[in-house]
Amino acid sequence: MIISNIHAIYVTNKPLEVFILSEKYVCAICGHEYNPDIGEPLQNIPPGKEFQSLPDDWLCPVCGAAKKLFNRSGN
Repeated sequence: MIISNIHAIYVTNKPLEVFILSEKYVCAICGHEYNPDIGEPLQNIPPGKEFQSLPDDWLCPVCGAAKKLFNRSGN
């Protein structure tokens, strides 16, 4: 006897992994990239802090440009 059209289904208890891509911002003056996954350790900004939640008076750590001169990265 030949059995055909058998489909294997595997069920695990492993949780589904979900990746959320953080938005990166780039300084229009010097090209420095703010990556929320890294933060800015030299400015005591911890990983996980989104760009929008940085203070309005935050400055680029490389060139001192204002926050408003950063643009969302296409990456």
